[in-house]
Amino acid sequence: MTTPKPIGYWFKHIDKTLEDNFTTLLAADGLRRRHWQIMHTLSGSPLDASGLDLALSPFLDDRDPTAAPYVGVLLERGWVIVDDATRYALTPAGVEAHAKLLRRIQIQRAAVTDGLTEDDYRTLLDLLQRVSANVDAFAETLR
Repeated sequence: MTTPKPIGYWFKHIDKTLEDNFTTLLAADGLRRRHWQIMHTLSGSPLDASGLDLALSPFLDDRDPTAAPYVGVLLERGWVIVDDATRYALTPAGVEAHAKLLRRIQIQRAAVTDGLTEDDYRTLLDLLQRVSANVDAFAETLR
């Protein structure tokens, strides 16, 4: 009998595979996952630079400390504009591009949750949130 893989293995595996899938899904459009995240975030409402960075903070790190370089690409494509309040917003072309990309992303999301009932999915999210809270709480004890 083989020993089951620990939780960290599965977190890393899922994260890496999701990133790889996003890379493949978005490569034809010359985009990366951060571009998608910006577009999807802005599809909800316009945000200024600091609000966008805050919204994407779970995905930013020392290599990518801000969304600014990714926003630049979207500005150049005409998918995002800066309004009078210095907030980023999707243009009509950006809304159209977002919808096109969303269809691809939804296919991946459906594949990821294939075989899970709605209750399974809610339970999974609840468990992951509890594990996340536990990891954060333990990290606090190390400080």
